[in-house]
Amino acid sequence: MNPQLEAEQALLGALLLDPRQVESVAGWLEPRHFYRPAHGALFAVLLAQRAAGHRSLAADAGKEERRDWALQAMAGAAEASRGFSASYGHSLIAACPRSDHAASYGRMVLETAVRRALQEHAHRLLAAAEGGSVEATVELTGVLRSVIRRLADIWGAPIDARRRHRLPDPPTTARDERRERAVLGNEEMLLGALVDSPRQVAQVAAWLQPADFADAGHAALYQAVVALGHRGEPVDPLTALWEVQRRGALAQGVLTVERVRAVCAGGAAADPEYFGELVLRASLMRSAATAAGIVRVMALDASISATRLLGAAAQVVQPVEEVRSRWAAANGELPPRPSPVVLQGGRKGAALARSSPPATTAWTNSPLERNRQEAAAPAPRRAAVPDRPPVRSSPPL
Repeated sequence: MNPQLEAEQALLGALLLDPRQVESVAGWLEPRHFYRPAHGALFAVLLAQRAAGHRSLAADAGKEERRDWALQAMAGAAEASRGFSASYGHSLIAACPRSDHAASYGRMVLETAVRRALQEHAHRLLAAAEGGSVEATVELTGVLRSVIRRLADIWGAPIDARRRHRLPDPPTTARDERRERAVLGNEEMLLGALVDSPRQVAQVAAWLQPADFADAGHAALYQAVVALGHRGEPVDPLTALWEVQRRGALAQGVLTVERVRAVCAGGAAADPEYFGELVLRASLMRSAATAAGIVRVMALDASISATRLLGAAAQVVQPVEEVRSRWAAANGELPPRPSPVVLQGGRKGAALARSSPPATTAWTNSPLERNRQEAAAPAPRRAAVPDRPPVRSSPPL
């Protein structure tokens, strides 16, 4: 059994042993955070008993009330889930190392739920982006952003999207040469159309950026054409070539003179806005696939903490949101509401929850744990004999 499922069992066993431990996790842990449905059903029953004010939660509750708490929860979970039985409930109690560590076990359960939720939503976004569906990609990008905000709020730690996390490389996928040729062809058609119709440069530049181009040479040429249009200078194949040369693209080997002339002469009578939207669409698919791949790789790595995972996810999704906003502007739609750079956690505070032993724990622990506590307890101090002075082996300093 993996540590994630062991944490779920240990937490539920602690809550069955000690009803008062429910208070340590009830503010931020939910039944849907459990991987096994039977575990989530039992936790929902425990929360319902807490909300109903079970008599075992009283300060003067005795052994019978606590026993009724556990038996009633097991019976309710067995009715709610076929995968739960009374014998399994007793196995949960036996699987709990220490009942007063319930908050720590709950944090383990929630951290696993955070990792699992990000992995699932990133996988859906990756499938939509690789499938070429713009509508699904736009929708699932917003869903992933909402999931990150919700998980950051539940986890409780503030997430700063401006912080630069060390990110892994996205997973490699099989190349689609046909799609790549189509993307490069659309970029060439757009650049040629802009040189042929310089009056539309400002319209396209309002929502298309050089980073949207898949080819570095095309990005450099587009930046040169936009710069000419912004300064109000003439735009033609010669001025575009001169601007590219002045910006150092020829010296860096990003472009050649022959390639610039060929691209500038290839978009006659084409609609710049149409091909600009195609370029932006490909950029949206590409950035969404990259971000989803990185989030998925990090979510599958159990060595990454929930705080770091949420921060990295917010960081990699932010560029996709920017492309998504410009895609909405290009299609005359209202751009999505921008997400805050800093996600303020702390409403529920799971990241700050720590286990603290209750004042009296003699009845909260298993028999084996009570034996360990009794063995580790210090021996009682003897009363001093009044008529016998202390013996010193050496004179005082």
